Amino acid sequence: MEGGRARGGGGGGTPSLKIACLCVTYLRPRRLAEAIACFEQQDYPEPLRELVVLDDAGQYAPLAGRRWQVVSTARRFRTLGEKRNAAAALAAPDTDAYLVWDDDDIYLPWHVNAAARVLARNPWSVPALLYREMFGRLELHDNGDRYYHSAWGFTRELFERAGGYPFAQRGEDQILRERFEEVGAAPVDPSAGGEPSYVMRWFGEPGAWHFSALEGDDAYARVAAPAPPARVEALTPALSRDWVGVCRELLRQSRQARRA
Repeated sequence: MEGGRARGGGGGGTPSLKIACLCVTYLRPRRLAEAIACFEQQDYPEPLRELVVLDDAGQYAPLAGRRWQVVSTARRFRTLGEKRNAAAALAAPDTDAYLVWDDDDIYLPWHVNAAARVLARNPWSVPALLYREMFGRLELHDNGDRYYHSAWGFTRELFERAGGYPFAQRGEDQILRERFEEVGAAPVDPSAGGEPSYVMRWFGEPGAWHFSALEGDDAYARVAAPAPPARVEALTPALSRDWVGVCRELLRQSRQARRA
C-alpha cells in the first residue's frame, strides 16, 4: 500500500493503519460533544486512532480525552481550506491516513474500521451508500457523484501528493476531489457488502446552519463571531439518540421493502 505500514484489507485480517480523524469546528460545542462520542465508540483499535479537533474561535480550554484532543486558538484561519490543512498537520507524525470527521454529522461505530480496510489497499475511501437526516427525517441515500466529503478517508501519501486542500473559503472539498483525480486516485466504497457507517445531518435541529447551504465565496468569513464566544471549560461526549438502532431499523425496512 502507498504511504502506509501494511496491511490487511478486503475480507481478511484487521488493518493496522494509524488513522487520524480530523475535525474542524466553530461555535458548536454541543454538536462537537456528539462527534467526540462517535469517535470514542469506534471499534477500531484505540492505539491506532486519534481525533484532532481544531477550533479557531478560541472557545475551549485545553481539553483532551480518550485519544482525542481539542486545539483552540482565537486567531481565525483565513480560509476553511487552510484550517483543514492545519488540522492534518497536527496529527501524529506516523499517521498513515486521515478521515474527515465533521462536527455536525454522525459516524457509526464501524466507520473507522470500514475505511481502514479500504485504505489498506487503496488511497481514497468514499461510501456509495449512506444515511441522511434531512430536517429530522432519516433516509438511506445513494451517494452518486456527490462524494460527501464528510465521509471521506484518504492516505497521507495521496493527500501530500495532491497538495492538500486549496486556500478556499468554500468548495475546498470538491477542489480536493479534483486534485485527487488529477493524480490518478479513484474512490473505493467502504460500505460495499456491509452496512453504511455515516449519517449526514442537514439542519437537524432548530437554529442550526449548514455550511453547504451558505451562498457566496465569502461564506466562511461571514460566519465569524462578532464577539468572543462563551468559554467552554469541559465537554461531556454523549449521543443524542440510539443512532445504531435507528439506522439498522431503517436498513432492515429498506431491505424488506426491496424483497417484497
